[in-house]
Amino acid sequence: MNTKKIFSLLLVIFGEALLILCFLHFGRNVQTEILTLTIVVSTITYSLLFIDIFVPWVNFKDKSQKTIGSIGLRWFFTFFYMLLAIGAMIVFNSVKPIHFTSQIIIQGILFFFLLIGFFLAFSSSDKIQEVYVEEKLNRDRIDEMKKATKEVQLKIDQMKNIPMDIINKLKDLQENLRFLSPSNNRNANELEAKFVEEMRVLNGCFFDIPLDLEKINDKIQNCNRTLIERKQVFSN
Repeated sequence: MNTKKIFSLLLVIFGEALLILCFLHFGRNVQTEILTLTIVVSTITYSLLFIDIFVPWVNFKDKSQKTIGSIGLRWFFTFFYMLLAIGAMIVFNSVKPIHFTSQIIIQGILFFFLLIGFFLAFSSSDKIQEVYVEEKLNRDRIDEMKKATKEVQLKIDQMKNIPMDIINKLKDLQENLRFLSPSNNRNANELEAKFVEEMRVLNGCFFDIPLDLEKINDKIQNCNRTLIERKQVFSN
């Protein structure tokens, strides 16, 4: 634990001690059970303000940033709970006093409301992460297509006497891949895998001695047809 966190922890503990001391001093005439409930509720609301110091909600190392998408939901329930909990303490102890049992039931309901809020926030975070993972997989498949095409291009660059029409066809393939959008469609996934496999078969053709140019052209056409078919498939 670094110096900043240690100092923050000491401040929080000191603030909590002052809070309890104030309640004990100014609440000497209040019933013990009501005073205890008031201290507990105040401690909960006080802790909610500083919990991010020790258990950060946002993890900047998480590329999905799942918590950022749900932080608004979490703080909405947090502040709403704090407002109602503190308001209930003031109203039911000063303006319109009610029995301790009724107070603890009301505070319990409010705390349950807070827990529901946290549950919804965590559920929202999980959903955001699921979407991120799915989108990443979709992008990775496109990157795999580009990588397979790039490998063929590098292979050609190392060779001599490759006809210009073959070189131009591969350049056209690479150019068309630049405008290919990721898709979560199952048919699109199958076509992407097919394209990668066809490109690897094409890459293998350049190891033949002598080169079978007709076979190479056929394989390039296969890749091109698959790419055209894939470009016509969009996300669900």
